[in-house]
Amino acid sequence: MTELAPTYLVRSHREKVLAQADACLKLTGPPSDPVAVAQSLRKFLKIEDRRLQIGHEIGASGLATAMARSFVLDIVVEHAYQQTARTFHPVPSATGAQLPCAVVAIGGYGRGELAPFSDLDLLFLYSGSRLDQLKPMFARVLQLLWDAGLVVGHTLRTVGDCINASVDDTHLRTALIDTRFLAGNKGLHNSLQGALEKDRRRRVDPLLAAIDQERAGRYAKFGTTVCLQEPNVKETAGGLRDYHTALWLAYARHGYHTLDELRAHDLVAEDEARRISHAYEFVWRVRNAMHFQARRKTERLAQDLQPVLADQFGYETTEYSLASEALMRDYYRQARELQLFSEALLARVTDGEPGAAHRWYRSSNAEAREPFAIRNGRLQFDGDPDMFRAKPLASFNAFALAQAARVPFGFRLRDLLSHNLRAITPAIRDSNEVTQAFFNLLRRRGRAGYVLRLMHDTGFLARLMPEFGRINLLVQHDLYHHYTVDEHTLRAIETLDDLHVSGDRPRAHLRGVFEEVKDPVLLYLALLMHDLGKGRGRGHVTRGAKMAARICGRLGLSENDTATVAQLVKLHVAMAHLALRRDLNEPRLIADFAESVGSVEALDLLLLLTYGDLNAVGPGVWTEWKGNLLWDLYRRTRKHMTGVEVPADEDAELVQFKEQVAAALDPPRPFSEVERHLALLPDRYRRINSPEAAALHMHLIENSWSDQFAVNWQRQGPASTKLTVVAPDRPGLFADLAGTLAAHGIEILSAELNTREDGRAIDEFMLRQAATRLAVEEHRVQKLERVLGQAVAGEVEVVALIERWSTRNAPRRRAAPIPPRRRDLPRVIYDQDASLSSTLIEVHAVDEPGLAYKIAHVLAGHGLEIVCARIATEKSDALDVFYVTDARGGKLSDEVASAAEQAILASLRPGETIPVVTDAAKLNGRESSEKSRSDRQTTFA
Repeated sequence: MTELAPTYLVRSHREKVLAQADACLKLTGPPSDPVAVAQSLRKFLKIEDRRLQIGHEIGASGLATAMARSFVLDIVVEHAYQQTARTFHPVPSATGAQLPCAVVAIGGYGRGELAPFSDLDLLFLYSGSRLDQLKPMFARVLQLLWDAGLVVGHTLRTVGDCINASVDDTHLRTALIDTRFLAGNKGLHNSLQGALEKDRRRRVDPLLAAIDQERAGRYAKFGTTVCLQEPNVKETAGGLRDYHTALWLAYARHGYHTLDELRAHDLVAEDEARRISHAYEFVWRVRNAMHFQARRKTERLAQDLQPVLADQFGYETTEYSLASEALMRDYYRQARELQLFSEALLARVTDGEPGAAHRWYRSSNAEAREPFAIRNGRLQFDGDPDMFRAKPLASFNAFALAQAARVPFGFRLRDLLSHNLRAITPAIRDSNEVTQAFFNLLRRRGRAGYVLRLMHDTGFLARLMPEFGRINLLVQHDLYHHYTVDEHTLRAIETLDDLHVSGDRPRAHLRGVFEEVKDPVLLYLALLMHDLGKGRGRGHVTRGAKMAARICGRLGLSENDTATVAQLVKLHVAMAHLALRRDLNEPRLIADFAESVGSVEALDLLLLLTYGDLNAVGPGVWTEWKGNLLWDLYRRTRKHMTGVEVPADEDAELVQFKEQVAAALDPPRPFSEVERHLALLPDRYRRINSPEAAALHMHLIENSWSDQFAVNWQRQGPASTKLTVVAPDRPGLFADLAGTLAAHGIEILSAELNTREDGRAIDEFMLRQAATRLAVEEHRVQKLERVLGQAVAGEVEVVALIERWSTRNAPRRRAAPIPPRRRDLPRVIYDQDASLSSTLIEVHAVDEPGLAYKIAHVLAGHGLEIVCARIATEKSDALDVFYVTDARGGKLSDEVASAAEQAILASLRPGETIPVVTDAAKLNGRESSEKSRSDRQTTFA
């Protein structure tokens, strides 16, 4: 990464900018026309923006680019102010310096650091009682800047206003920490700085608390870990804001503004300052590149930008990783430095921890007291700093104490452990003493994840298990994962810990299985190793199982325990894939799965591993619906293995469910109606629906007999809406409903379809608006109900509606290079062996409005019946699985299946001709099969 540009280069750049300003913006003659001033400013900015981008492309440092951008805007703001002052107050001073006002840069602009397309924040400072005369002048300055194409955030205040407002506004107070005078009366700015310093000295502790609170709120909103797949380089943990927060904390306590001041006063050591400066520079260069590539303000390092930036920065794809993965790995390393800097400064200014230059002191009375103590909510070390090198096993004492008290390490202790990792030699690592100490930590159910994260943060885990180091900070460019591989792994283990300590009822059945596990070591080891194979590229499952076997052998596990862990790693995706993508009513599926698992004990461990794995994929990925499907597979498999249903008293559970449905009905209905409703539906219906949902369905069915159509809308938070439709079943009903929704800009996130034996379809959809990615707005509900009713009745041309919406209203998306993992999409395959009675068709495609409709429409158009389906939409990708039959209820011939496969591909590739399916075309002319959808359950998620 390029270091900061030499001073002479910075000076040379500024000289060129000043020369250009002199040519474009010279102040001569009478006050200029505002239109002409704005045009000259726009021309100047266009030239300098291009100069800035060229400098970035040839290797200018990130911070130098940000400072150069700020310098250019200083000239623009000053020129706008001077021209306006000449217009409004030509006497007594042409420069307006004596006016009781000033223009001050605040926030990032106040620090002199601006990204290429960032807003600039201005404070219009004034004094006296001439505000009415000054307001028009300030308005003219703003208008000139807006007309020049800039986005300006501004506030108008006196010095007193600034102090009073900042008491309750942390954002304003931190923005005022960094201010720079730009134009006007400099004395006003000096007064502001004096007042702010006086206020700082008076309110040190409240200011520290407010900054810490702001940091916690930012983490909650943008992410607490640096290891996000698409981090916000400004606000996420490890972003630029963490660096700023550290400096704000130092300012609040000591009045220091810069890293150099912290280093001069021993708050930061020399080597630490170098690492922080390099990290800050790296993230700034990434941010600048994002702005230049997007041609707008953008802070989220999206997946489609990552390959482009990796290419720009000179990263290369290797056998084991993509260039974009290498870029992100470097980003995470640097972001972690900034996060640790922020945490360390917080401890040093609030907890009284020693500064970096004093952290290696030897306590004078170390022999007279215990080396470990808990102070200020952290495990502190007061002993001999050579202890961890002389006695490597002492490290486990520190981890065990922190685990037992559930407290983080003090920064001195963390540094000592990190700097003494080499004391853990391969011989010591593989010793029985170390292995048993490690296993003892894993046996503490509910606390294993906590201690493993401490071990990972210090580098100790990778020293103990070098294979884990290969997945450290490794981004996952796949369909689902929100975090890096190491972060995902730790979160999976923490999910099991949370299951153990939580007392919530919805997960009581899973917690019961966990409590039955005699020794959790094998389970935690399997989770720790389940994704190790990703450190060596694609095909990680088989490779990971072999790696797990080698590691278990090294740890001294028995042959049976080693085989168990390796088998869990080998099957760690199988259970989720079967539960979420396959029809569990296929008898051979359960038998084959039970055979592959081998034993009830292994099944218990695999259930818990799968639960942890799915929960750790990303926020909102785990749902109650997925949990029900997973438990359904577990129950069926365990029954196949043992002959005993889980839970043992199925009849009692059914009676309880019926009673809960009856209690939820308002007004009450005869109990016989509840029994009839459930009898008309498959057993699986009650496993994936709550009693309240079943009661709602009964109410809607009653209304639908007279109107032939009934709906219910339920808002599910700010980002989704649940729609339930009850209507008479018919071929193509789902396709028409899905198409009608898509034709009105509504995306289907998930859906669940059931049909009673009396022909009433119960279709539930989880929806959001395509344009806003938010819940369906209430004012649109009435119109949507009307068109859905028309679709149920077959009164609308859904194809025409879809085409009209796509051309007029589809969201416009910025063109971007296609990530490598998506260049082979869409893919469609069919499988004749997955089911005894139907053909499986699997579609993997980039998600788009109307995708579910397109596929269902093609299948219906070829005379095919959807018996069961699983549609998974994650991020911007869809993986859809359909079990289909011909109109007579039989499997498709290979000819028809292949032609249907090609037809779906053609429908998803604009411009291709959809081939004619001969056999299907014949089927279209026959009468539809009398087989209803009553024996089908179609679930989309």
